[in-house]
Amino acid sequence: MREVSFSIPVSGVIRIDSEEVTITVNRADTTVFLGPEVRLAGRISLESGKTMYDIVLEATREIVKRKGFNRFSAPELYHVALEKYPEIKRGSFMSRVIASTPDHPSYKHYVSNRDFLSRIGPGLYKLNDKYLLDKTADSEVISNDR
Repeated sequence: MREVSFSIPVSGVIRIDSEEVTITVNRADTTVFLGPEVRLAGRISLESGKTMYDIVLEATREIVKRKGFNRFSAPELYHVALEKYPEIKRGSFMSRVIASTPDHPSYKHYVSNRDFLSRIGPGLYKLNDKYLLDKTADSEVISNDR
């Protein structure tokens, strides 16, 4: 095989717009679109340091605040969580509810060591007192033990 060395003069232009980059070399154009980031299906993106258990606790406190009393069903809790996190999957959320309820029959299958909720009856829950918002202050909790 024989090799022949050569050189080709190349000139080009790069144009950057808000959502695309166009590179032109001689007469060839290549455009790259930088549109909105595409998320992979099936993955929820939470703020740094936030877990699904934090969402369960947050939704629970919100529902108690809205209703004015401490009794709710798991579907009610899920619908409150959906308002802020619409990409949440029902199965994932409900399993965290069970994993946060030590007196639930299926709690033994989880190793979360969370105790946010108590089971009142089939399908009914309440937020444990130590996780209720402080009634005297509008802000944070009395205790945030995990």
